[in-house]
Amino acid sequence: MKTGYKIAVWVVVAVAGAIITHTNPLWWLASAAVGKLALRLILTVALAVVLYVLFYALIIAGVLWILIN
Repeated sequence: MKTGYKIAVWVVVAVAGAIITHTNPLWWLASAAVGKLALRLILTVALAVVLYVLFYALIIAGVLWILIN
């Protein structure tokens, strides 16, 4: 997606939210940016935890496989 389109979408979201709630569009723009950053951070941490658990489950399964055979 081109940068101009991304900026246009952000501005439309900010202006629409400001019109609906009668608030400042800059607050909407800032909260959308912070929300996007927070969502990315949460998803990154969740992925890291899942990979960590799967990695150790693989290690434990491998050790058990060796012990059984």
